[in-house]
Amino acid sequence: MDAKQTLIIALKALVEIKEAVPINILVDLLIGKENNTIQESGYDETEAFGSGEGHEEEYWNNLIEAAIEAGYIKIKAVKAQTLTITPAGKKFLKKPGTFVIKDDEDYNEEIKEEGIDDIVKSALKSKKQAEQKTSSSARTRQQIKIIQAIDRKIALDDFAENEGIDLNEVLDELEELVQMRMHIDITYFTNEVLGENCVNELVEYFSENDNDSIEDALEEYGDVYNAEEIRLARIVYRSNKS
Repeated sequence: MDAKQTLIIALKALVEIKEAVPINILVDLLIGKENNTIQESGYDETEAFGSGEGHEEEYWNNLIEAAIEAGYIKIKAVKAQTLTITPAGKKFLKKPGTFVIKDDEDYNEEIKEEGIDDIVKSALKSKKQAEQKTSSSARTRQQIKIIQAIDRKIALDDFAENEGIDLNEVLDELEELVQMRMHIDITYFTNEVLGENCVNELVEYFSENDNDSIEDALEEYGDVYNAEEIRLARIVYRSNKS
C-alpha cells in the first residue's frame, strides 16, 4: 500500500522533536496517546502530537519498521532501541517519492538470509588477512578489533563508543585497510545509516568522477550528507574496487 504521506508524517515528527526516541514513544506521539514520557518531554505540545491519529498502533509500527529497512529512519542506540531520522529521510522530506509498505500478513514471513554466507566468508577472509599482518603495534591491534566487529556486524558508531574513540578514527583505520587492497564489507552499517539507495548514489558518483575527493563530494552533496557519511560511502566504493 502507498504510505508516502504517512511516512512524511513520521519523519516530520522526528525532525520536530530533535532527539532520538524509542519506537513506542514515537507511535504514541503520532496517535496522540498521552503518557508520562510524552508529557514530561513536552511532546504533547508539539504539532506532531496526534498527527497520525487516523491510523492504529499496528499500522505505525509496520510503517516505522519499513522506514528503517528503507534507510529513512535508523536505530541510533542499539541497546535503548531509540530512533532518529537519517540523511536519506531528510532527503525524502525535501523531495518525497513513492513509498510502499507490505500488507500486515507479509510481516509474518521470515527474513531471507540470502547471500549471508558469502558476506561471512568475505569478512572471515579479511580477518585472516589482517591477522597475518598483526604486529605488536596498537594500531594494528585496533584494526583487528575493527575487522572482528565488522565480522559480527556491530554498528561502527557503537564500536567507536565502546572503545572510547571517535567514529572518524574508525574511518581512518578502514581507509588504510582498503588502501591495502583489503575487501571490507560495511554495507550492513551504511545501508542502515544512509539507506541502500543513497549509498549506491554516492558510490556511483565516485565511480563517475576522476577522483574520489571528500571535499568535491561535499560540494556536491554537502546539503544532504555530512563528511562522515560521505567517507563511509567512499570506503564502500574503494573496497568494491579491491
